[in-house]
Amino acid sequence: MEERDFCTVVTGQGVVVVWNPAAEPDYYPESPDGPGELRGPALWQEVRTGRRAAGDLWWFWVWAGADGELPELEPLCPMEEVETAANRLAVVLAVPFAEASPGIA
Repeated sequence: MEERDFCTVVTGQGVVVVWNPAAEPDYYPESPDGPGELRGPALWQEVRTGRRAAGDLWWFWVWAGADGELPELEPLCPMEEVETAANRLAVVLAVPFAEASPGIA
């Protein structure tokens, strides 16, 4: 993912977190009007490996559960299809407008 300008962290147990630094929220520093704050989306996605019912290894999307529930796992692709996983992550984490509006805060 680094060659696509994304950042990754492997957190263990087959979990990988990928994020797009082009979508990092803007930081507005502390001012007389109030404390500093982050504004804007932060685009990141967690994927993990796991076995399907047939026993084969797959990549799974990890979608956060509501109100502290366990996350939902959605099949992404077979584990050996690393390029397919990277392509799908790139679509989810794309920021097509990042270069389209320079100078806008």
